[in-house]
Amino acid sequence: MSETLSKIIALIIAVFLLYIFPVENMLTRKDDITRVFVLNETAEFVDSVRNLGYVTPLMYLQFAQALSATGNNYDIYMEHRHGKVDPYYIDPVDITSFQHNYKVSRITVYTEDIMEVLFPVAAPASEDRYYFFSKGDYFSVRVTNRNKTTAAKVQEFLYMISVPAKRIIVNYGGMVRDETY
Repeated sequence: MSETLSKIIALIIAVFLLYIFPVENMLTRKDDITRVFVLNETAEFVDSVRNLGYVTPLMYLQFAQALSATGNNYDIYMEHRHGKVDPYYIDPVDITSFQHNYKVSRITVYTEDIMEVLFPVAAPASEDRYYFFSKGDYFSVRVTNRNKTTAAKVQEFLYMISVPAKRIIVNYGGMVRDETY
């Protein structure tokens, strides 16, 4: 009886070691490859926006479509920071009246406002919408997955613990180098 039990236990361990753990490892590697793919697509999108000085609905939709090719759902957060320097003058017409002081103001625009310009609710769809940036502005994109990947589901099953859903997190951004318009 004990010999039969030990053979059953050995068989169960062999199945785990030969099949289940390699599959879990393969799925974890797939998440790593997906993360690199998302980083490359995000870098291409952000660099294109930084070089052109604007973003169009077509550019955004192509970026979102490329990300959806991975089979995951993503949240895309965009941020546009614009800095403005206002010098103080006694007489604004006379440049010699500069007071050697200035005010720096920063304006930050987030995804909702950018999307409202690209895809307004009240207006029909159009290809000629642009969200413009100025030279020296900062544009960044953060991409996170919404759904649990297959590797996360398998790990939850194997280890019997709760694994966070957000495993693919990519941040990329930089200064806008050109303003085409």
